[in-house]
Amino acid sequence: MMKKVGSVLLFLLFMSQTVYADFDIQKAIDRAKPGATITIPAGQYKGNFVLTKKITLRGIQGTELVALGNEPVFRIDGGSTVTIENMALSGNKQAIVASDVDGLELRNLNIKDSHTGVYIQRSKNVHIQHIEMTGNNSHFSKKGNGLAIFKSEVVVVEDTNIKLVQDGIYVEEVKNILVQNNRVTNSRYGTHFMYSSNVQAFHNTYRNNVTGFMVMMTNDIYVKDNHLENHNGLNSYGMLLYDVQQAVLELNTIMNNRTGVALQKSVGITIASNDFRMNQTALEGIMVKGNSVATNNQFTGNILTARADRQGLLLTNNYYDDYSGIDLKNDGIGDVPYVAVSSFGQWMVRQPVYQYFVASPSVVLLTSLDQQINKTEKTVLVDVTPKLMTHQITKKNETNFQQLLIGLLIVTTSMWLWKRGVS
Repeated sequence: MMKKVGSVLLFLLFMSQTVYADFDIQKAIDRAKPGATITIPAGQYKGNFVLTKKITLRGIQGTELVALGNEPVFRIDGGSTVTIENMALSGNKQAIVASDVDGLELRNLNIKDSHTGVYIQRSKNVHIQHIEMTGNNSHFSKKGNGLAIFKSEVVVVEDTNIKLVQDGIYVEEVKNILVQNNRVTNSRYGTHFMYSSNVQAFHNTYRNNVTGFMVMMTNDIYVKDNHLENHNGLNSYGMLLYDVQQAVLELNTIMNNRTGVALQKSVGITIASNDFRMNQTALEGIMVKGNSVATNNQFTGNILTARADRQGLLLTNNYYDDYSGIDLKNDGIGDVPYVAVSSFGQWMVRQPVYQYFVASPSVVLLTSLDQQINKTEKTVLVDVTPKLMTHQITKKNETNFQQLLIGLLIVTTSMWLWKRGVS
C-alpha cells in the first residue's frame, strides 16, 4: 500500500514539473495576438524573454523567472500597453529592460539577486506599482539601482519597498513624474532626481540611507508629507537640493539626520510647515539665491537650527524650541527676533569635519553668546516673527489641571467609601 502511495506521489510530482517545463513562455509570446493575456503557470523558468507587442504577462502564486547570463529576464523593445504582473524575477544584471514603450505597467513583482531591478528609457505613460526589491550588502559602487528611469515622461512609481541598493529610485531627464508611498532603506539615496521637471514626491518613507532625497538640476518639484529619518553619515542629508529652481517642501517630517535639509546654489525654494526634529543641523544654505523662504516650520531638539554662508534664505514665522523671547502682545509672536546665525555653524559650512565638536561645552557657550550679541541682526538667518506656542501649552496645562481635579475627586470618594465600609 505504501509503495502505491509513494508511486502516485512521485508520478504527480513528475507530471507537475513536466507541465511547467513544457510551457514555453517565449513561444506563447510570439504566438499571441496583440492585446492577449498570457497566464504563466507556477514554477521556475529560466530564460531571456523579448516583448515587442501589446501584451499582458500574468503569473500566479509560485511563478518565478530567472535570467540566463547577463541578459535581462524581460527585454521590452517598442510596442504599447505592455503589462507584467504577479511574479518573482532575478537576473545577474537587470530583471527588466524597457525601451521606447508607450504604456508600460509593472505590478506585484518581487525582484532579487539582480544588479539593477528595472531599467526604463525613452518611454511614456509608465506605471510601476507594488515592487519588492532587495539588493545585497556589498559597497554602493558595486550595486545597481532599484528602479532607473531615463528620458521618459508621465511616470508613476508607487507602493514599492526597496532596500540594500545604490539608489532606490533613480530618475534622469524625466518630465511629469509622481513618486508616492514608497519605502527605501539601507541604500545610498532613497530617491535621486537629475535634470528632471514637474516632479511630485508624496508620502514616501526613507530611513537609514546615506541621503533620503538627492535632487540635482531639477525644476518645479513638490515634496510633501514624506518621512526622512536616520541619515547620519559625514555627508548625509535628509534632503539635498543642488542647483534646483522652484521647489516646495511641505509637511515633511525630518528627524535624526546629520543635516535635515540642505540648499546649494538653488533659487525659489519654499520650505513650509515641516517638522524638523533632533537633527544635528536642521537647515543649511550654501550659495542660496533670493526668493527662498522657510516659514511656519517647527524646529525642536536640533543641535543647530540653521546655518548659511551668506544672505539668501529668509526665516519667518517658525517655531523654535530654543527661543527665549516673550510675547507681551499675546498674539503668538515673539517680541524680539530669533537669531539662528551661529559662528560655529558658519565654520561647519566651510569645514564639515568641525561637526564632530558640535556638542562640546565651548561650542554651546559660543552659540549662546551669538544669540545674545546678534539680537539686532536682520540680514542673515534671523526670524523677526518667531512663533510661540503659548496657546497650545496653556490649553494642555488646563487639560492636565482638569484631569488632576477629577483624579483627586475619585481618590477622595474611594477613601470615604472605604472608611464607611470599615466602620
